[in-house]
Amino acid sequence: MDADKLVQYIQYGGFISAQAINVVLLYLLHFRANISFGRYRVLMMVFSVFAMVYSLIEILTLPIMFCKGRSLILGSDGPFTLYRPIGVPLIAVYCGSFGLCISLLALQFYYRYIAVCRADKLYYFEGKRIILTIAPCFLIFVAWTCNVQFLMGYDEEKENIYHDVLFQSYHVDSHKVSFISMLYKSPATETSPEHWNFDQLIPFFMCCLIMDSCFFAIIYYGSKAFMQMRNCVTEMSKKTKELNRQLFLTLGIQTLLPLITMYVPVGCFIILPIFGVELGVEANKTGAFIGIYPALDPLIAILLIKDFRSYVFCQKRKLTKVSTTSGFANKTASTFQAA
Repeated sequence: MDADKLVQYIQYGGFISAQAINVVLLYLLHFRANISFGRYRVLMMVFSVFAMVYSLIEILTLPIMFCKGRSLILGSDGPFTLYRPIGVPLIAVYCGSFGLCISLLALQFYYRYIAVCRADKLYYFEGKRIILTIAPCFLIFVAWTCNVQFLMGYDEEKENIYHDVLFQSYHVDSHKVSFISMLYKSPATETSPEHWNFDQLIPFFMCCLIMDSCFFAIIYYGSKAFMQMRNCVTEMSKKTKELNRQLFLTLGIQTLLPLITMYVPVGCFIILPIFGVELGVEANKTGAFIGIYPALDPLIAILLIKDFRSYVFCQKRKLTKVSTTSGFANKTASTFQAA
Protein backbone atom coordinates (compact mmCIF):
# COMPACT_ATOMS: atom_id res chain seq x y z
CA MET A 1 0.00 0.00 0.00
CA ASP A 2 1.48 3.39 -1.04
CA ALA A 3 1.64 6.31 1.35
CA ASP A 4 -1.06 8.34 -0.44
CA LYS A 5 -3.63 5.55 -0.13
CA LEU A 6 -2.72 5.09 3.51
CA VAL A 7 -3.31 8.81 4.16
CA GLN A 8 -6.72 8.56 2.50
CA TYR A 9 -7.66 5.51 4.57
CA ILE A 10 -6.64 7.41 7.72
CA GLN A 11 -8.78 10.36 6.61
CA TYR A 12 -11.81 8.14 5.98
CA GLY A 13 -11.24 6.32 9.26
CA GLY A 14 -10.88 9.63 11.09
CA PHE A 15 -14.16 10.85 9.58
CA ILE A 16 -16.15 7.76 10.59
CA SER A 17 -14.59 7.70 14.06
CA ALA A 18 -15.13 11.43 14.59
CA GLN A 19 -18.82 11.19 13.71
CA ALA A 20 -19.41 8.16 15.95
CA ILE A 21 -17.38 9.30 18.97
CA ASN A 22 -18.71 12.85 18.89
CA VAL A 23 -22.30 11.57 18.74
CA VAL A 24 -21.56 9.55 21.87
CA LEU A 25 -20.00 12.57 23.56
CA LEU A 26 -22.96 14.81 22.65
CA TYR A 27 -25.32 12.24 24.14
CA LEU A 28 -23.27 12.10 27.33
CA LEU A 29 -23.06 15.88 27.57
CA HIS A 30 -26.79 16.27 27.12
CA PHE A 31 -28.08 13.40 29.25
CA ARG A 32 -25.24 12.45 31.62
CA ALA A 33 -23.36 15.65 32.44
CA ASN A 34 -24.34 16.87 35.89
CA ILE A 35 -24.85 20.47 36.88
CA SER A 36 -21.24 20.81 38.04
CA PHE A 37 -20.14 21.13 34.39
CA GLY A 38 -21.74 24.56 34.20
CA ARG A 39 -21.29 26.44 30.94
CA TYR A 40 -18.24 24.34 30.11
CA ARG A 41 -20.73 21.79 28.82
CA VAL A 42 -21.89 24.30 26.19
CA LEU A 43 -18.31 24.84 25.01
CA MET A 44 -17.75 21.10 24.79
CA MET A 45 -20.95 20.65 22.80
CA VAL A 46 -20.03 23.46 20.39
CA PHE A 47 -16.59 21.96 19.89
CA SER A 48 -18.04 18.48 19.40
CA VAL A 49 -20.58 19.64 16.78
CA PHE A 50 -17.88 21.60 15.00
CA ALA A 51 -15.55 18.56 15.02
CA MET A 52 -18.22 16.60 13.15
CA VAL A 53 -18.64 19.40 10.59
CA TYR A 54 -14.87 19.76 10.27
CA SER A 55 -14.51 16.06 9.53
CA LEU A 56 -17.23 16.30 6.88
CA ILE A 57 -15.48 19.24 5.20
CA GLU A 58 -12.22 17.34 5.26
CA ILE A 59 -13.72 14.26 3.64
CA LEU A 60 -15.30 16.42 0.91
CA THR A 61 -11.93 18.08 0.33
CA LEU A 62 -9.58 15.11 0.79
CA PRO A 63 -6.62 17.49 0.93
CA ILE A 64 -3.39 16.66 -0.86
CA MET A 65 -0.26 18.60 0.07
CA PHE A 66 3.11 19.11 -1.56
CA CYS A 67 6.10 21.38 -1.03
CA LYS A 68 8.44 22.35 -3.85
CA GLY A 69 11.26 24.83 -3.62
CA ARG A 70 10.10 27.83 -1.62
CA SER A 71 6.41 27.14 -2.11
CA LEU A 72 3.60 24.89 -0.98
CA ILE A 73 0.37 23.67 -2.48
CA LEU A 74 -2.86 22.39 -0.95
CA GLY A 75 -5.10 20.64 -3.42
CA SER A 76 -8.31 18.66 -3.38
CA ASP A 77 -8.78 15.03 -4.28
CA GLY A 78 -12.44 14.99 -3.30
CA PRO A 79 -15.63 14.97 -5.39
CA PHE A 80 -15.26 18.65 -6.38
CA THR A 81 -11.60 18.53 -7.33
CA LEU A 82 -12.30 19.22 -11.03
CA TYR A 83 -14.97 21.85 -10.40
CA ARG A 84 -13.02 24.86 -9.22
CA PRO A 85 -15.99 27.17 -8.43
CA ILE A 86 -16.81 24.79 -5.55
CA GLY A 87 -13.50 23.00 -5.01
CA VAL A 88 -11.36 26.08 -4.32
CA PRO A 89 -13.80 27.75 -1.85
CA LEU A 90 -14.15 24.36 -0.15
CA ILE A 91 -10.38 24.25 0.37
CA ALA A 92 -10.54 27.78 1.79
CA VAL A 93 -13.32 26.72 4.20
CA TYR A 94 -11.26 23.66 5.16
CA CYS A 95 -8.30 25.91 6.04
CA GLY A 96 -10.59 28.31 7.90
CA SER A 97 -12.01 25.37 9.84
CA PHE A 98 -8.52 24.58 11.07
CA GLY A 99 -8.31 28.12 12.45
CA LEU A 100 -11.72 27.73 14.08
CA CYS A 101 -10.65 24.43 15.61
CA ILE A 102 -7.52 25.77 17.31
CA SER A 103 -9.33 28.94 18.46
CA LEU A 104 -12.18 26.94 20.04
CA LEU A 105 -9.57 24.83 21.79
CA ALA A 106 -7.91 28.00 23.10
CA LEU A 107 -11.32 29.21 24.29
CA GLN A 108 -11.74 26.04 26.38
CA PHE A 109 -8.44 26.78 28.11
CA TYR A 110 -9.58 30.37 28.66
CA TYR A 111 -12.72 29.04 30.37
CA ARG A 112 -10.62 26.83 32.62
CA TYR A 113 -8.50 29.83 33.57
CA ILE A 114 -11.62 31.90 34.39
CA ALA A 115 -13.19 29.05 36.38
CA VAL A 116 -10.05 28.44 38.44
CA CYS A 117 -8.43 31.88 38.74
CA ARG A 118 -11.15 34.46 38.05
CA ALA A 119 -14.42 32.87 39.12
CA ASP A 120 -15.99 36.34 39.44
CA LYS A 121 -15.74 36.60 35.63
CA LEU A 122 -17.73 33.43 34.88
CA TYR A 123 -20.61 35.65 33.78
CA TYR A 124 -18.71 35.93 30.45
CA PHE A 125 -20.11 32.48 29.72
CA GLU A 126 -23.62 32.98 31.09
CA GLY A 127 -26.75 33.45 28.97
CA LYS A 128 -26.36 35.33 25.71
CA ARG A 129 -22.91 36.60 26.73
CA ILE A 130 -21.46 33.26 25.71
CA ILE A 131 -22.26 34.14 22.08
CA LEU A 132 -20.01 37.19 22.32
CA THR A 133 -17.33 35.07 23.98
CA ILE A 134 -17.39 32.53 21.15
CA ALA A 135 -17.66 35.17 18.39
CA PRO A 136 -13.87 35.80 18.06
CA CYS A 137 -13.41 32.14 17.11
CA PHE A 138 -15.76 32.54 14.15
CA LEU A 139 -14.06 35.81 13.19
CA ILE A 140 -10.82 33.83 12.98
CA PHE A 141 -12.62 31.31 10.76
CA VAL A 142 -13.77 34.09 8.41
CA ALA A 143 -10.35 35.78 8.39
CA TRP A 144 -8.45 32.56 7.62
CA THR A 145 -10.97 31.52 4.93
CA CYS A 146 -10.75 34.92 3.19
CA ASN A 147 -6.98 34.87 3.56
CA VAL A 148 -6.79 31.59 1.66
CA GLN A 149 -9.49 32.38 -0.89
CA PHE A 150 -8.22 35.79 -1.96
CA LEU A 151 -4.48 35.74 -1.26
CA MET A 152 -3.50 32.13 -1.98
CA GLY A 153 -5.47 31.46 -5.16
CA TYR A 154 -4.16 29.61 -8.20
CA ASP A 155 -2.70 31.33 -11.25
CA GLU A 156 -0.89 30.31 -14.42
CA GLU A 157 2.55 30.51 -12.84
CA LYS A 158 1.59 28.17 -10.00
CA GLU A 159 -0.15 25.81 -12.43
CA ASN A 160 3.02 25.53 -14.52
CA ILE A 161 5.33 25.09 -11.51
CA TYR A 162 3.28 22.24 -10.06
CA HIS A 163 2.13 20.60 -13.28
CA ASP A 164 4.78 17.85 -13.36
CA VAL A 165 4.86 17.02 -9.65
CA LEU A 166 1.07 16.89 -9.27
CA PHE A 167 0.72 14.62 -12.26
CA GLN A 168 3.56 12.32 -11.19
CA SER A 169 2.67 12.17 -7.47
CA TYR A 170 -1.14 12.42 -7.50
CA HIS A 171 -2.10 11.83 -11.15
CA VAL A 172 -3.98 15.15 -11.40
CA ASP A 173 -3.69 18.03 -13.88
CA SER A 174 -2.68 21.29 -12.20
CA HIS A 175 -4.58 23.23 -14.88
CA LYS A 176 -7.85 21.54 -13.88
CA VAL A 177 -7.57 20.49 -10.24
CA SER A 178 -8.77 22.70 -7.38
CA PHE A 179 -5.85 23.98 -5.34
CA ILE A 180 -4.45 26.93 -3.41
CA SER A 181 -0.79 27.78 -3.00
CA MET A 182 1.74 30.04 -1.32
CA LEU A 183 4.58 30.78 -3.74
CA TYR A 184 7.10 32.48 -1.48
CA LYS A 185 9.81 32.67 -4.13
CA SER A 186 9.37 32.20 -7.87
CA PRO A 187 12.04 30.09 -9.59
CA ALA A 188 14.06 31.57 -12.46
CA THR A 189 12.61 31.26 -15.94
CA GLU A 190 13.74 32.24 -19.44
CA THR A 191 12.06 35.63 -19.08
CA SER A 192 12.56 36.48 -15.39
CA PRO A 193 15.13 35.83 -12.64
CA GLU A 194 14.40 34.15 -9.33
CA HIS A 195 12.52 36.56 -7.07
CA TRP A 196 10.58 36.78 -3.81
CA ASN A 197 6.83 37.32 -3.95
CA PHE A 198 6.24 39.64 -1.03
CA ASP A 199 2.48 39.60 -1.56
CA GLN A 200 2.59 35.88 -0.74
CA LEU A 201 4.23 36.61 2.60
CA ILE A 202 1.05 38.35 3.76
CA PRO A 203 -1.00 35.12 4.02
CA PHE A 204 2.07 33.42 5.53
CA PHE A 205 2.33 35.92 8.38
CA MET A 206 -1.43 35.94 8.88
CA CYS A 207 -1.52 32.14 9.29
CA CYS A 208 1.44 32.27 11.67
CA LEU A 209 -0.16 35.08 13.68
CA ILE A 210 -3.38 33.14 14.22
CA MET A 211 -1.60 29.91 15.09
CA ASP A 212 0.86 31.60 17.44
CA SER A 213 -1.89 33.59 19.17
CA CYS A 214 -4.02 30.51 19.83
CA PHE A 215 -1.02 28.48 20.97
CA PHE A 216 0.10 31.28 23.30
CA ALA A 217 -3.41 31.44 24.77
CA ILE A 218 -3.40 27.68 25.40
CA ILE A 219 0.01 27.78 27.11
CA TYR A 220 -0.67 30.99 29.06
CA TYR A 221 -4.14 30.17 30.39
CA GLY A 222 -3.31 26.50 30.89
CA SER A 223 -0.18 27.29 32.92
CA LYS A 224 -2.02 29.93 34.98
CA ALA A 225 -4.75 27.43 35.90
CA PHE A 226 -2.13 24.76 36.61
CA MET A 227 -0.13 27.01 38.93
CA GLN A 228 -3.22 28.19 40.78
CA MET A 229 -4.34 24.63 41.49
CA ARG A 230 -0.82 23.59 42.52
CA ASN A 231 -0.47 26.54 44.91
CA CYS A 232 -3.65 25.51 46.72
CA VAL A 233 -2.79 21.81 46.96
CA THR A 234 -1.79 22.04 50.64
CA GLU A 235 -5.29 23.24 51.52
CA MET A 236 -6.99 20.31 49.85
CA SER A 237 -8.15 17.00 51.22
CA LYS A 238 -6.67 13.74 49.96
CA LYS A 239 -9.58 13.13 47.59
CA THR A 240 -9.40 16.65 46.19
CA LYS A 241 -5.65 16.29 45.64
CA GLU A 242 -6.30 13.14 43.64
CA LEU A 243 -9.00 14.91 41.64
CA ASN A 244 -6.62 17.74 40.78
CA ARG A 245 -3.87 15.28 39.84
CA GLN A 246 -6.30 13.82 37.34
CA LEU A 247 -7.21 17.30 36.10
CA PHE A 248 -3.54 18.04 35.50
CA LEU A 249 -3.31 14.84 33.45
CA THR A 250 -6.35 15.83 31.41
CA LEU A 251 -4.95 19.32 30.86
CA GLY A 252 -1.59 17.92 29.79
CA ILE A 253 -3.02 15.47 27.28
CA GLN A 254 -5.35 18.05 25.79
CA THR A 255 -2.34 20.34 25.34
CA LEU A 256 -0.03 17.73 23.81
CA LEU A 257 -2.62 16.22 21.45
CA PRO A 258 -3.19 19.30 19.23
CA LEU A 259 0.52 20.11 19.48
CA ILE A 260 1.42 16.72 17.96
CA THR A 261 -1.47 16.31 15.52
CA MET A 262 -2.05 19.92 14.41
CA TYR A 263 0.50 22.58 15.35
CA VAL A 264 3.71 20.74 14.52
CA PRO A 265 2.57 19.19 11.17
CA VAL A 266 0.83 22.36 9.92
CA GLY A 267 3.62 24.58 11.23
CA CYS A 268 6.24 22.55 9.37
CA PHE A 269 4.11 22.57 6.22
CA ILE A 270 3.77 26.38 6.26
CA ILE A 271 7.15 27.49 7.64
CA LEU A 272 9.81 25.10 6.30
CA PRO A 273 9.31 25.92 2.58
CA ILE A 274 10.07 29.59 3.18
CA PHE A 275 13.57 28.50 4.25
CA GLY A 276 13.97 26.30 1.20
CA VAL A 277 13.37 22.99 2.99
CA GLU A 278 11.64 20.75 0.45
CA LEU A 279 9.20 18.37 2.09
CA GLY A 280 7.97 17.11 -1.26
CA VAL A 281 5.25 14.49 -1.10
CA GLU A 282 6.03 13.92 2.59
CA ALA A 283 3.98 17.07 3.28
CA ASN A 284 0.88 15.02 2.47
CA LYS A 285 1.19 13.25 5.81
CA THR A 286 0.02 16.49 7.43
CA GLY A 287 -3.52 15.65 6.28
CA ALA A 288 -3.39 12.34 8.14
CA PHE A 289 -2.42 14.00 11.42
CA ILE A 290 -5.12 16.64 11.12
CA GLY A 291 -7.72 14.04 10.14
CA ILE A 292 -7.46 12.01 13.35
CA TYR A 293 -7.68 14.95 15.78
CA PRO A 294 -11.52 15.38 15.67
CA ALA A 295 -11.83 11.73 16.74
CA LEU A 296 -9.16 11.70 19.44
CA ASP A 297 -10.18 14.82 21.36
CA PRO A 298 -13.73 13.62 22.27
CA LEU A 299 -12.31 10.19 23.06
CA ILE A 300 -10.05 11.76 25.69
CA ALA A 301 -13.03 13.52 27.25
CA ILE A 302 -15.04 10.30 27.37
CA LEU A 303 -12.20 8.35 28.97
CA LEU A 304 -11.10 10.96 31.50
CA ILE A 305 -14.44 12.33 32.71
CA LYS A 306 -15.54 10.03 35.50
CA ASP A 307 -19.29 10.02 34.89
CA PHE A 308 -18.88 9.49 31.16
CA ARG A 309 -16.38 6.68 31.53
CA SER A 310 -18.53 4.91 34.09
CA TYR A 311 -21.57 5.07 31.81
CA VAL A 312 -19.76 3.95 28.64
CA PHE A 313 -18.07 1.02 30.37
CA CYS A 314 -21.16 0.20 32.44
CA GLN A 315 -19.36 0.73 35.73
CA LYS A 316 -21.31 1.19 38.91
CA ARG A 317 -21.22 4.75 40.06
CA LYS A 318 -19.76 5.29 43.49
CA LEU A 319 -21.40 8.03 45.47
CA THR A 320 -18.44 9.82 47.01
CA LYS A 321 -18.20 13.31 48.31
CA VAL A 322 -15.09 15.39 47.86
CA SER A 323 -14.49 17.40 51.01
CA THR A 324 -12.05 20.24 51.32
CA THR A 325 -11.16 23.12 53.56
CA SER A 326 -10.63 25.44 50.62
CA GLY A 327 -13.37 27.33 48.84
CA PHE A 328 -11.18 27.29 45.74
CA ALA A 329 -10.97 23.52 45.77
CA ASN A 330 -14.73 23.24 46.05
CA LYS A 331 -15.07 25.48 43.04
CA THR A 332 -12.51 23.54 41.04
CA ALA A 333 -14.06 20.18 41.88
CA SER A 334 -17.51 21.37 40.93
CA THR A 335 -16.28 22.83 37.65
CA PHE A 336 -14.50 19.83 36.20
CA GLN A 337 -15.51 16.30 37.15
CA ALA A 338 -12.67 14.25 35.71
CA ALA A 339 -11.03 11.12 36.83
